[in-house]
Amino acid sequence: MARSAAKGRRTPPPSVGDIIRTRPTAAIYVLVVLVGGLAAGLVFWFNEDLRNGTLRTLGYGLVPAGLWFGAALITLRYRHRSLARFWRRWVSAAALVVISIGALSLFDPGDGVLSGFGLSGSWGDAVGGVPIGLALMKLGAIAIFVPLLLYPWRIGGMYLTGLKKSGMGLQYGISYLYMGFSCVSGFLGRWLGAAVYAVRSTGLLSRFSALLQSSKSAPPETRAEVISFDESPDDFDELLDDSESFPDEHPGALPKWASDERPKSDRSRVEVSGVKKAGSKWSIPSMDCLTPATPREQSEGPLQEMARQVEVALAEHGVMVEVKDIKAGPRIVRFGLVPGWTNRRGDGGKEDGSQGKMESRVKVQSILTREKDLALALKTPYLRIEAPVPGEALVGLEVPAPTPNKVHLREVMESPDFRKISGKGGLPVALGQDTGGTSVVTDLAGLPHLLIAGATGSGKSVCLNSVVASLILTKPPDQLRMVMVDPKRVELTPFNGIPHLAIPVIVDVDEVNSALRGMMREMFRRYKLMEEIGVRNIAGYNEKSKERMPFLVLIVDELADLMITGGFEVEQNLVRLAQLGRATGIHLVLATQRPSVNVVTGLLKANIPGRIAFAVASQVDSRVILDVVGAERLLGKGDMLILNSDSPKPRRVQGALVYDNEIEEMVKFWSNQKGGPLPDIMLDDEIDEDDENEEANERMLAQARELALRNPRMSTSFLERRFKVGQQKAEQIMEHLEEEGLVIPR
Repeated sequence: MARSAAKGRRTPPPSVGDIIRTRPTAAIYVLVVLVGGLAAGLVFWFNEDLRNGTLRTLGYGLVPAGLWFGAALITLRYRHRSLARFWRRWVSAAALVVISIGALSLFDPGDGVLSGFGLSGSWGDAVGGVPIGLALMKLGAIAIFVPLLLYPWRIGGMYLTGLKKSGMGLQYGISYLYMGFSCVSGFLGRWLGAAVYAVRSTGLLSRFSALLQSSKSAPPETRAEVISFDESPDDFDELLDDSESFPDEHPGALPKWASDERPKSDRSRVEVSGVKKAGSKWSIPSMDCLTPATPREQSEGPLQEMARQVEVALAEHGVMVEVKDIKAGPRIVRFGLVPGWTNRRGDGGKEDGSQGKMESRVKVQSILTREKDLALALKTPYLRIEAPVPGEALVGLEVPAPTPNKVHLREVMESPDFRKISGKGGLPVALGQDTGGTSVVTDLAGLPHLLIAGATGSGKSVCLNSVVASLILTKPPDQLRMVMVDPKRVELTPFNGIPHLAIPVIVDVDEVNSALRGMMREMFRRYKLMEEIGVRNIAGYNEKSKERMPFLVLIVDELADLMITGGFEVEQNLVRLAQLGRATGIHLVLATQRPSVNVVTGLLKANIPGRIAFAVASQVDSRVILDVVGAERLLGKGDMLILNSDSPKPRRVQGALVYDNEIEEMVKFWSNQKGGPLPDIMLDDEIDEDDENEEANERMLAQARELALRNPRMSTSFLERRFKVGQQKAEQIMEHLEEEGLVIPR
């Protein structure tokens, strides 16, 4: 009875406290899940940026993705072995989730957070998106290939069976279509044959021809009765017989305009014509793609007034000078000052007729010390005094012109000096005009390298474009090849596509060392070829060899990025190319906006005699570039100082201007041209060199381990100085040592 009574009584359900005491782990898991879900929901609800970002990322695709992710978490917690056992089903479910997200992207959500995307956000656009045809192809590929990868034998057999049946159905369809077409064509042939026979037998053909002849001989007055216009017949005939607009002698020709004048077109629409280059199968673009020179005149009156102000300003301070030479350039006016005479007591000098008084020349130093007084009198801070002017017995005073003018590239390229260098087979570069308005050009093959430096906005990039434009306007790609490095990705990348480039424009700094090593291999290969023929330079090789050796020019837009990233290795390669590259036709054009001693090192500067300095911030930067001061007083926007081996002192020049649309026309001309074959220049890194680099890295790492055992507190800068590597390489070595526990982390 007691047992039956116990069985009849119901056991009360366990309370929450009982569950916590009996199964504390499960209670903790449930509490963590509840707290985590509540926290995630609150963050998602109150953080509008997170909510909008999540919706823009997945949109309504959160529903299938969340279901799959939640099921995966629950299975991982309670049935983790089933994940490995049924992994194909899980992957298939993930593929279905991706397909559903892609399908949601095909629907337009309208306005709101998802505007611009589909219902499944940006991820859905990546899977599906527009165009719809491409989205359907991607979704179909997922639906076809994922099951094939998961169940290759089963699904592959089904696919093969389906393909066989589809092929048979297609074959039957084509056969039935051919049979139907044959039946229809046979029926039509028999019907037409019977119709022709009936026409001939009944005489209908002769009656129809007689009817046509009678209609041709009918009087034409009936046409006038049928057609009626508001105008008179004479006016209608005049409209039809407009021989001036539609001439009869050329039936297919277009009508000519009443005016024979050709409409003026914009510069961007000029069609660039080609000029055949002697000794080459390529044509070079004509000068029509460049903006022609504009006439400019400097008024004589303001210049004479400025000359009088200079004389008066110096005379007020006891410095007697005379302005005897005035040269007006595009942006600078140069006054030639002749030191005068001053009275003094003593022996020597020039007698002026009065007893005890002598005259002596004004010292040049006294003119230099009055620079600020001259700036105050002329109301300008941009003064530069050149004492003396090379080749003349004058003290040059350079002042900004009252009416500045632009110097176009075409104006400099049409000068006799430029044509002379181009005719000799050199590498002419149009730089600009000096203070006297004379065109300044140089031969890159004779420099043989060029360093360009200046602050941001001073005209450095425009000068680089002028250098490149001068080269590709005079040299076909079988005579000149170029390698361009542009870490900024905006200055030299427009030249991508021209055949002069040996490789596309390098924008990744990590690839520069590989290109430099490739240029060094090309340089040594050229030396071997010249040794076999017995010549000293590229000019002698091209005279004796059947295969012409082209010039190779390296153009770098930002040297500072290379020196910081590559360190000593980049500097070593550049110095080696600068030392040995001239004879083999390899020339460097390096540009930087950070003219510091860490970038423009002494060893690199010693091997680059040609230097161009634009406006810089301080005298220190000017000394780094030119070894003299003066660049800190330039006007900017193309105002520069040029120093080469021809002149002992810097020469002031206003840089040539080339527009973006002119560069686009030149690039379009070269990109659309198909000339002769080009000589191969292999600049890619070889496999053997990669193995050698790995061995060198292992040796360097072994030496670093030995140093770390002796000094566990060494720094990254110590590794840079010891191994002469860049900061990135030193940090990699330090990470290896920290992982091995050989150094103490800082």
